[in-house]
Amino acid sequence: MDKSATQWMVEPLKKYATFSGRARRKEYWWFQLFLILATLLAFCVDVMLNGLDAMIAGATGYAGALVSLALFLPGLAVAVRRLHDTDRRGWWLLMPGIPAVILGGAAGATAVGVEGAGKWLAAGGLLLGIVSVLLIVWYCSRGTIGENRFGPDPISE
Repeated sequence: MDKSATQWMVEPLKKYATFSGRARRKEYWWFQLFLILATLLAFCVDVMLNGLDAMIAGATGYAGALVSLALFLPGLAVAVRRLHDTDRRGWWLLMPGIPAVILGGAAGATAVGVEGAGKWLAAGGLLLGIVSVLLIVWYCSRGTIGENRFGPDPISE
């Protein structure tokens, strides 16, 4: 019998910092929903503590910071295991860093008035979009059927 939605949401918490093995689509996407709900709840708590105007003005939300800190590692681990399920290394998660560096450099160059920096800004933004879509496609893809180099098929377990 398959697990309930709640069980899928907390599965990555049970494997808090486990980067080996494979994660099914259900495990990854239900945890993403859990992250969204936990972040919204933390934001509501921060609004109650600080007020909406302060939060909009950029006040530090301690509940949101705590939730982000607590869920960062299991979120990273389940993303790596999800890539393993599609027979890809977890290092692919660093791929968005390349266009982010381009964007940061181009934004800085634009701020100081370097001519032509706007083209780099546009190229970095486009590249970041392409890389993000590629990762989402991989997260949505069916994992390798049967065993792969990262372990047995989690669907057949």
